[in-house]
Amino acid sequence: MANARIGVLSPVNLAFPAVKDAFSELWPEADPICLLDESLYADFVNSDFTVQPNLPEEAYTRIANLFQYSKNTGVDGIIFCGSVFGALVEEGRKALDIPVLTSFEGMIEEAFSFGSRIGIVTTAEGSLSCLIDDINRYADNNLAECTIVSEVADGAFQKALDGDIDASDAMVIESASLVTECDSLMLGQFSMGRVAQKIINIVEKPVLTAPECAVKKMKRLMEV
Repeated sequence: MANARIGVLSPVNLAFPAVKDAFSELWPEADPICLLDESLYADFVNSDFTVQPNLPEEAYTRIANLFQYSKNTGVDGIIFCGSVFGALVEEGRKALDIPVLTSFEGMIEEAFSFGSRIGIVTTAEGSLSCLIDDINRYADNNLAECTIVSEVADGAFQKALDGDIDASDAMVIESASLVTECDSLMLGQFSMGRVAQKIINIVEKPVLTAPECAVKKMKRLMEV
């Protein structure tokens, strides 16, 4: 389905440019339709970008409603960009008959294809713990083993939110240079997609971004 309309849902504006760049490069025929809901971070994410161990039912309901709204606009599939909401997305998509991707599932699948030693860089501790949970669920479901090495560019996400992109990128690059014993390196937020090209020559291993991996996976699903 070359001219598919794909819903792109996110709690922050920062994710959209990286996703649009990925569509332009990998699937220019598709039509990404962006939907922002800042209330998800405002109401369910702590100031340090962690989430409660058990999110309230309202969080699940709100994401399910976003999915339904997006579907009602005529999209053929949905990519959700909030990195800390993986479990909620997995639950909310059960009611839909179109593909809905979590932030990380495409990237996790691709990381395992390079080997079992997985490196991660994130800009917030909360995103790291959620990504590790998603990796462990994938490993359990697919009877796979893995080892994880990680670094948090602490404060880089806030720098990006404040508009200091260069400072944020520099912190991410420094953290990436410390993650060496791995087969591939995952950048653990959609908003980090822009920095991948600055890292590749430093780490000399595959650098995986959530936007590119999500677009590639959605394109494969649309071609089936």
